Amino acid sequence: MTRHGICAMLALMIGLPTFALAQHDHSMDQNLPAKSAATKAVKPSLKPAEGASIKIISPTKGQVLKGDKVPLEYKLTKGKRGSHAHAYVNGELVGMFASEKGTLNGIKPGNHILELRVVASDHVTELDAIDKVTFTVK
Repeated sequence: MTRHGICAMLALMIGLPTFALAQHDHSMDQNLPAKSAATKAVKPSLKPAEGASIKIISPTKGQVLKGDKVPLEYKLTKGKRGSHAHAYVNGELVGMFASEKGTLNGIKPGNHILELRVVASDHVTELDAIDKVTFTVK
């Protein structure tokens, strides 16, 4: 199966809207629309980390931010299988990032939980390498 086929299958599994898939490219430094009911993530069973790890640098625990753009920075150790990070806000997939800096767009006011997961290059296999932080948008 091609990489685009795998991404299409992943999009169908987690209920991404068609426009999110159409915008998908494999640079992965992108952000999906936040807080859409269609982006509810199905929690897969995490596979062994095999040396992969991730640490959120920004936002920091309890940080209060203004506006709907949240700067994202993290440290990724790929290990044997890791490729990039999936970003979840309040359990919803909001972006896929290959570089260790990015922006979460469209984040609504309120208290949020950001979770980053290390993902294999197939875009489906999420590893047991996660980090979480709470933050608030005013």
